[in-house]
Amino acid sequence: MSTSDIKANAQEVLAPVHELLQKTPTSALCKPKQDIVTLRQNLSIGDAMQILAKRGILSAPIVLEPDLEEMGGLPEERELSPQLLGWLDVSDILRAFLDHLKRGGDLVPSKMLALMSAIEKAAPSFISRMLITIPSIEDRNLLYASEAGTTPLSSTIRDLFLRPSEGGMSAVVHRIALFGPHGDITNIVSQMDVIKFLAARPEALGPLADATLGQLGVLDSAREVVSVDPLTPTLAAFAMLASRQLAGAPVVADTGDLIANLSISDLRTLTGEHLGVLALPVAEFLALRHDTTYIGYSVHTSSLAQHAYFNAAHRQIGPGKNDIALFTVVPATTFKGLLAKFVERHVHRVYVVESLERPRVCTVITLTDVLRLVTSLAT
Repeated sequence: MSTSDIKANAQEVLAPVHELLQKTPTSALCKPKQDIVTLRQNLSIGDAMQILAKRGILSAPIVLEPDLEEMGGLPEERELSPQLLGWLDVSDILRAFLDHLKRGGDLVPSKMLALMSAIEKAAPSFISRMLITIPSIEDRNLLYASEAGTTPLSSTIRDLFLRPSEGGMSAVVHRIALFGPHGDITNIVSQMDVIKFLAARPEALGPLADATLGQLGVLDSAREVVSVDPLTPTLAAFAMLASRQLAGAPVVADTGDLIANLSISDLRTLTGEHLGVLALPVAEFLALRHDTTYIGYSVHTSSLAQHAYFNAAHRQIGPGKNDIALFTVVPATTFKGLLAKFVERHVHRVYVVESLERPRVCTVITLTDVLRLVTSLAT
């Protein structure tokens, strides 16, 4: 089926996946007895970072614990639950830390040693601040748990994940928090959960499953590809991504070739004591994080190869892999192949390249793009 055929018969091509999403309740994606990590509002930033790092997670809800003394003890008629105040992401922490560095009025140093010194000087006062002093982007939406069984997954995707806002724009979120009658969070459903659900059912996707990315018109996208220079300090790179509300970007060499992927996932075990490593050039940071070599930066020659952050990351979640084949696809990749790539590699974006032999990034596909595609033209 050609691109023109797919566009002309879009309703027919997408009908099976629309039917699947319409008949599937959102509750089908809920995890039984899900272990939900929460952050109390009175924690310090440093303590919150320790909790996230220990669990190897990148975000968690901020909750207000009930003050039983002020309320005269626990009411007999119901159990008091922590109340959701907001949501904290590691990106929020990095953005706040950069603002903290700039408070003195001086420019943030661009040279590695000067930046590392500035970071190490500013870090203690930053991580001692209260968690609630960090402005967050609130990357979440809410669904009453009792309604999850009757809310079609199609509605959850369209109205909550891709929540439409005034002016026809979409205020995308990446997770939905289900809450109980007392305001307690009972489950969290993420965009990745939806992708896993679809990937496990290729036979239910109809002709969409075997359509290639080229046929689906992915390369027709006019989206700007935001890339990272491998010599940029890692903190500056993440700050740039955060300002654009991006969680990752391709690292591109002077030749224009893709050499690596920088993602917020690379900070999965970051603590306040380790903020200094963010002064490293992106290429060196990734070489140490992934136990490899990039454009002359090598884990075998770097003086920071045994830094506590990289040792802890390797010990807790492994060195990881950053081979470009793990996060790239080509125009001939099928839709079901794209879903499999997201799930098997647990990545939230892949880069479309013309070929792996000459990895020039043509465009980026995110989980959000997939959700937009499978709900397009849906009634």
